[in-house]
Amino acid sequence: MKLFVCIDDTDNYDSIGTGELLENMMGEAAIKGLAKIGFTVRYQLYIHDDIPYTSHNSSMCCTAEVKDREVFTGFCEDYLENNSAEGSDPGLCILTDASEIDYTSLIEFGKSAQSEVLTKEAACKMAEKFGKDIHLSEHGGTGSGIIGALAGAALRAGKEEGRIKGKLQPLSGKTDWTASEFASVFGVQRFVDEEGNEITDNISIRFVHPTKLLYSKGLITSVIINEGGLLMLKPKIKKNREKR
Repeated sequence: MKLFVCIDDTDNYDSIGTGELLENMMGEAAIKGLAKIGFTVRYQLYIHDDIPYTSHNSSMCCTAEVKDREVFTGFCEDYLENNSAEGSDPGLCILTDASEIDYTSLIEFGKSAQSEVLTKEAACKMAEKFGKDIHLSEHGGTGSGIIGALAGAALRAGKEEGRIKGKLQPLSGKTDWTASEFASVFGVQRFVDEEGNEITDNISIRFVHPTKLLYSKGLITSVIINEGGLLMLKPKIKKNREKR
């Protein structure tokens, strides 16, 4: 069975971020033989004074392939109970990944979480519409993290754009690539320019700075910039430590 697994609001200013917690949780699940895991996508949610968040208000969602959903869900619940940071309001969403399920209303909920203040009640009401295909649970504090957890899973199910966690580092001794070479080595499925226009030609690109990949239109996507006529991978800009 294929699943989307999303968590939100598991950290505080002194703890590891939610993305790292999700990867640790899924890594342990893999070691225990409970799941085969995929990459994690960060979804930016609405920034508003009425929404409590640590620093960025983003939720983290990955994919998992499991044999026993009930056992896997129980493991995730226990892990969040035991490893979420003091003072956090953790939420967990586990969503069935199946193309035959019509998630239209759920995806709209996810999109609205990027521009509106939503409530726990609204999240629970939405989840109830999909019965056993959605697990949504609170794991401490106010439990308000269920809003972001449900929204992140919805956005991933809808193949909405998010940022893939982690960054690619240039390879020592190789700076010049063709698009096809880069795609083959790093698993990139799509190239776009800074305006989002798709690049289909087998262009020559330089890879000299760490770069971030996007999840866009359901594909692993790399952004190409033009620096004085030279095509390069968009560099990762250093920011303060990312949380939530």
